[in-house]
Parts: sequence; C-alpha cells; structure tokens
Amino acid sequence: MSPAITNMSDAVPAKRTAGGDLRPGTSEWDAVSSVSVIGAGPCGCSLAADMASRGKEVLLYGHPDHRGALGMIEKCGGYLNASDNVQGRFKITTSSDMNEVVRFSHFIVLTVPSFAHDTLLDELSQHDLRHHTLIAAPGNFFSIAARSRTNAANILETALAPYATRISGDTVMVKGVKDCLAIGAESTTHARHSPQSFRVLRQQVQSIFPRHLEWCKSLLQVGLANIGPVIHPATALMNAGWIEATQGDFHFYGQGMSPSVSRVIQRLDEERMAIARAYGFDVPSLLETLERDYKLGFTEFHQFARGSKIHNKTKGAPTNLQHRYVREDIAYVLVPWYELGLKCGLSSPTIKAIVDVASVINGCDFGQSGRNLQALGLGGASKEEILKTFGGSKNDSLVGLTPLGQSHSNVNLVSLP
Repeated sequence: MSPAITNMSDAVPAKRTAGGDLRPGTSEWDAVSSVSVIGAGPCGCSLAADMASRGKEVLLYGHPDHRGALGMIEKCGGYLNASDNVQGRFKITTSSDMNEVVRFSHFIVLTVPSFAHDTLLDELSQHDLRHHTLIAAPGNFFSIAARSRTNAANILETALAPYATRISGDTVMVKGVKDCLAIGAESTTHARHSPQSFRVLRQQVQSIFPRHLEWCKSLLQVGLANIGPVIHPATALMNAGWIEATQGDFHFYGQGMSPSVSRVIQRLDEERMAIARAYGFDVPSLLETLERDYKLGFTEFHQFARGSKIHNKTKGAPTNLQHRYVREDIAYVLVPWYELGLKCGLSSPTIKAIVDVASVINGCDFGQSGRNLQALGLGGASKEEILKTFGGSKNDSLVGLTPLGQSHSNVNLVSLP
C-alpha cells in the first residue's frame, strides 16, 4: 500500500471553483475542488477525511433518520478526526438537507449500503442534476436504477469501497486504502461525451479518489469485480452460531475465515469469475485483487485472512445476521450474479446455496426481494441485450456455452484461459 496521508493540523480547503471549472485564461481543467458525500458511515467519513487532507471542500450528508457520524463531527465543532492511513483533524460541512448536497458541488459520491439507494434516488429525483456527476462507491449495479430515476449528467460506480475502515469513538480509523479501484460509467454517460470530454471527466473523477482508477468499458465488468460478496456472506453464515452467541466478539478475518470457510469462499470466487468469462470479461481473482490492493505477499486466501494486520486491527465481525454483509452483499450482489449466470446456462450452485441459506435465516426470499434482473428492468432480456445495457463485452464477442446440469459447478463449464 501507499504511505499514510498525513495532516496533523487543521486542513485548509482549496478555493472552490464549482467542482471542475476551467482555470482562468487557460484550457486546462481544475481538479474537483468540492465534493458532496452521501453517507456518514465509515466509508463516507474516510473519503471525507481523505479528500479534506488533499485540500478539497467536503460536505458530508446523513439522512435525517440515519445521521451516522454527523453527531460525532458536530460535537467536535465540525471537525472529523482520522487515524492510521489518513491522519489529522479536518473541517467538514455536515448536512441532512439534500438541497444543500446538490448546491454544494456538482460531484456527489454515494457511500451508503445498497439497500439505501432507493430512498436516496427518490430524493435525488426531485432535483435537477443535469450538471451533476453521481458516483456510487461501491455501486452494486446502482447505475442502471439511477439512470431511470434521475437526469444526472454522468452516472458512475466503483466495484469496491476505497477503504478498509471503522469508526472508533470520535475517530474514523482508515485501516487500509486500496491501491486500485475498478470503475465504469453507464452507457448514456458514454454516449453524451466526446473522447476529449470523457477524458476530462475521468481526470476529474480520478482527483476525488485516493489511488489509481481502472476504467472499465462495461458496468457488468465493474459489478463482477466486487470481492466483498465473495468473502463476507459465506463467512457470516458459516459462523452464525458464533455471531449469535457473542454478538460478533471475534476476529472476522483471522478467526472466522478458517480453512473450511476459505474453501467455500474460493468456490464462490470461481463461480464469480466463470460468470464474468461467460460475458467476455477476465476479472482478477480474489487473491489477485487483495494482492494488488494491499501487496502483502500471501499466496493463499486463508493465509491472507489470518495474516493481514490491516483486516485484523479490529474484530470486524457482524453483531447479527441482518448485517449488511448478509442483507446487502447477498440481496444486491449475489442475487444479480446468480441470475446473470442463469442467462448463460450457469447454475452457480455455491452462490445459490448462500442465497438460499441466508433467506431461511432471515425469513425472506432474497432472490425475489433483492436487486434481481427483473428489478433492473432486464428480466426478459437476452444475454446480448444485457451486454448492450451494461456497455458491451470487453472483446465485443460472446463466449460459446454448453447447457449446464444443476449438479455441476460453473468452473466445469467455461474453459479456463
């Protein structure tokens, strides 16, 4: 990982230029100088502190019913304390008024769990966003829903959250900063830009995030690059007894991801990559992604889970099985992955098993209530139509597939490179 971002004094924000104006007398664009962040949880606070450390003005929004860390910041006189990979005390504007979010900056980053997207899109749909850029970090197929409900000029999403982070007391602990994030824009955003203007947008968005952005042609590739749902749901479900007995009083990575749990995680990862290959994309494996982001040198996932100091600084286990590691990662990621696989003849049995067990535990049907293809407006779409909606295959060619029996794993169907 890169060195910590350090600012031990009050951050001095850069002069505002309305988030991307032309520099006076030049043809060059300023980096984005002001950003509105929706979601005052650990990720939103980490992004706010990180951007403030780099001289940006930041407004942090918390919904009136879910204000998150806003109270903590307000008790500190409007300052946000950060430690570890971002260090300092940063002046942050706080708000629970969406009007202020829209006025503060033309760049809005959503860092909320996916199950909050609908509520926020309802609010954002009441505003004129023709000059705004929405970025969901992570997106989990957010962009398709956002395009149908807002008139935002640009809609983008990342595969992962930029940080490994927790809030402790009055401080956000930025335990780790990912060195690379996959990101993509939905097709209407691409269509409205010339190559030159899209390069400008990319430069502006890059200035918001702390590390390198890997730009993907297709949102499908972005959505299948998310490794969180590979790791979190299986670990939570296979440690259900421990979670319910201790309310999560154990190290989620170091203790919860035992050799047996890690084998299930590995199989989930194989099924994820098989779905991606079926649509023409090669996505990095779980271990490749972790090594790229954290550079710890582990050769097996179980070794990473036990040995990563970043992920074992805090215990990090869910306190119950309604946690977002179950509700969000399954309903908003594993469910669409599973249905995307079915369109290609892939049964994804391990993914389906996780969805089914979580549904039983929670007394619901995540397959019906989650972000399935029907909810995305793609219930009756063919594989080719799905590719077109999400932006097309990397190679503009489809992988030939053979029907798969329900007793076989995805990896037995798709030829490995």
